[in-house]
Amino acid sequence: MEATTSRSPSKRRGARAGRRRGRIRWRRFTLVFGAALTLGAGTVVTTTAAEIPVSFAVAGSPFTVTAERLEATGATQFASFRADGEGTRHPVAVVGIRSARISGLCQSAVTRSPFGTVTLVIRSGAPEPVRAEHLALDLTRLTGDMTYKSVEMGRDAATLNGSGVTGPAGTYGQQARKLSIENMRLKAWSLTAGMFSLAGADMSVRRGEQPCT
Repeated sequence: MEATTSRSPSKRRGARAGRRRGRIRWRRFTLVFGAALTLGAGTVVTTTAAEIPVSFAVAGSPFTVTAERLEATGATQFASFRADGEGTRHPVAVVGIRSARISGLCQSAVTRSPFGTVTLVIRSGAPEPVRAEHLALDLTRLTGDMTYKSVEMGRDAATLNGSGVTGPAGTYGQQARKLSIENMRLKAWSLTAGMFSLAGADMSVRRGEQPCT
């Protein structure tokens, strides 16, 4: 006679629940890892663009950048619009910078999903500042203690020559030979640059909404 064994219904239910929990964990891991790759790839593409400004559909939410200090040479600004992937247009302040040195930089982007919120954070290494050339940013908000040198306000945006970034003819524009910002905090839809160098940078992915402050 052959001996037979069988699991109780409660044990079978427990095993199935364990497998389900395992699948959920793997799905969550895949989601977080995929979000990190997507956000990270977006950062690499936008910060190594060879030509600026670049026209592309922006993400559905702006990202945050903070810095202890920004020192820029050749800065221009004018108003415009940027469209997201669904075609919605967002008003922006287009800021062009010929060259910049940024100390204590932190960049964060938050993405939401059915499995929760994930934040990608990139920090520059101290004490060497970030070096950037030919920057173009589409800003929604900028705060900090700002100092301009050799300022021109009310100039036609099509004639701006401080940074290499110009706007439509007839649009209000302004530019400065030098710009410094202490305790900078900004929200932007996009950033492009001819060169963006971060020495000793650190990138991390965090659960929840944990932007740079």
